[in-house]
Amino acid sequence: MVKPWGLCLSAPALLLMLAACGPQPTASHSPTSSPSPGPSIAATAGPQLVKPPHTLVTSGTLTFLSDTSYPPQESIDPQTNRAVGFDIDIANAIAARMGLTATIVTTDYAIIVPSLLARKGDAVISAMAVTPELERQVAFVGYFQSGESIMVRKGNPAGIQKLSDLCGRKVGVQVTTAEQDTLTSENSGDCAQRHLEINTYPTDTAAVQVLRDGGLDAVIDDAPVSASFVAGNPDTLEIAGAPFHLGTEGIAVDPQNHDLLTAIQQAMLSIYEDGTYRDILARWHLESEELPASQIIVSPAPQLSPSG
Repeated sequence: MVKPWGLCLSAPALLLMLAACGPQPTASHSPTSSPSPGPSIAATAGPQLVKPPHTLVTSGTLTFLSDTSYPPQESIDPQTNRAVGFDIDIANAIAARMGLTATIVTTDYAIIVPSLLARKGDAVISAMAVTPELERQVAFVGYFQSGESIMVRKGNPAGIQKLSDLCGRKVGVQVTTAEQDTLTSENSGDCAQRHLEINTYPTDTAAVQVLRDGGLDAVIDDAPVSASFVAGNPDTLEIAGAPFHLGTEGIAVDPQNHDLLTAIQQAMLSIYEDGTYRDILARWHLESEELPASQIIVSPAPQLSPSG
């Protein structure tokens, strides 16, 4: 699922999802409007298994730009004022494989690519979907696949397993989202003869509350966000069926920084092969969105510069 440009979560939603999260790794935080100079170190360096590049913005640390407003992938823990989330854990693990620490610099999503290309950081990890438009600006190493999920009340009383099972049902969704578009399309497809009832809400938190109260049969949301809601409310909510509309998310790097691209890909493959990647997925209840090793690739394929 592509992370919306300028996404803003309500405070109740952020607190609810952070309460749902598992272990809280240490990380760093800087002002949300722009990266600040000299943010604190996010992780302790581990044994070097992958040769680190010599092109780092700051020697000894791998600096990641991230819009830390999107739990459970990246957000600020209000108790520690530090970045936490699945993406943050991945960043820490990748840096450790290079014998480096990881530094997280909070950066508004709307300026995150220009900031990367201006060398405000080494890489971006921020629930960024790999799209043709972005591939014209940056190169990616795949690390995750995200999509949409259906949430239902515990026990799944309506027996919902897939989108077509929503026909004739009352379904909640946050207004003006890709998930609302999904439901609208469904009424022109599988549900053309028996429309589902689309109920829109200003926030997904509001929709989930109505679901819990029995006013809806289901709610659809980004799959990682759904996982956080369910983790925080295991006695009242569950995921129905498998995620759908899956798309690859990638760690963005300046396409001219070939050494860093290679190092990040090698580090990702290393944490995949020894089980660290699956451990991190499990910590954040995202096992169903594991990216296969065959897709941990650099895209688009690196090309030599005219001078190279």
